[in-house]
Amino acid sequence: MDLCSSQEFLLEHFLRLDTSDPEIWLSALQDRTHLPIISQKFVVPLANTIFRARLSFVSSHSLNAVGIYLNKSSIISGVNMSSTAIIMPIAGRIDFETGSSRYVCDPWKPFVLDPHEDFRATLSGETHIFAIQLNALTGRGYRYFFEQCQAQLLDALYLFLGGTPFFKNYQHAQKQLENLNRVLLELIGPGRLPSAEPRKKISDDRRICKAIALINEELLLEIDIESIAKRSGLSLRNLHYLMHDHIGQSPYQYVRGRRLIKARQAIIQGYSEKTTIAQQAMKWGFLHTGRFSKYYYAAFGEYPKDTLSVLARLEKNRRNVKVLRDQADNAESRWLVCNTGPTCNAID
Repeated sequence: MDLCSSQEFLLEHFLRLDTSDPEIWLSALQDRTHLPIISQKFVVPLANTIFRARLSFVSSHSLNAVGIYLNKSSIISGVNMSSTAIIMPIAGRIDFETGSSRYVCDPWKPFVLDPHEDFRATLSGETHIFAIQLNALTGRGYRYFFEQCQAQLLDALYLFLGGTPFFKNYQHAQKQLENLNRVLLELIGPGRLPSAEPRKKISDDRRICKAIALINEELLLEIDIESIAKRSGLSLRNLHYLMHDHIGQSPYQYVRGRRLIKARQAIIQGYSEKTTIAQQAMKWGFLHTGRFSKYYYAAFGEYPKDTLSVLARLEKNRRNVKVLRDQADNAESRWLVCNTGPTCNAID
């Protein structure tokens, strides 16, 4: 992936869940994506192993974007929601089955699900997935149209993901989502988009790459921007110019944004230990909690207390997940089943 950052997972700005609880993970996935039916069976028994999953989610009026990380092989089955979805592994592999058809998706190979389509997806051991739901595409048959422009589709997804580590704020993220939606709709419209013009890549300049890497490594320290520039082979003036040119932010704006992301991650990851917002704000250099809350809202479109409220709801929703033993396979293999109704039932 063409990124010069220490981004650990997709859509880092909008992490919603980081958990070792498979029931919370599955209920959160269903809650965020609104899939009417979803289940998960682990290929390798979970006994005596550590499960880890992350879920990132951001939506605009037209499009929902989801970043998924799983560290265990599993089979996810279900029914798609009422709009077209595009799913693409960034690392790992997904083996899709829909009806009588099978599609193998290696990294950077997108797959399109029609509305209300049944699916069975076998995920490899450690998988990073990017998925989008296109709210305007509620009819069937768009898989064929997207298959006719696979190269342009991949370019559009690649361009969007390349910019996600450098969202300036929530409003900028919304703008980028709407732009992605426009590009995708134009791809399958009557007037196809021309080939994209070559774009400037951050990785084309090793100096700015080095500067961003150094900033990311030193976020817990008192960062000396002039020292960062010097160690990157740049003058202070050139560093400011290149960062504005490549990511539209000054070094100081980028530092603050990355620290806000780290604080949000810590709040979410420490939720079960009841880590306080004030503790994490101070750890990441925000000494005034009111100002931290203001910055947080601008960056993520919600206040820290809203992030905690969503976590509380996702944790509560785990009670809708039923754990079943599959005697035919292994006593330790597990099915996790959830639907949108008042009760949850197993899927045959």
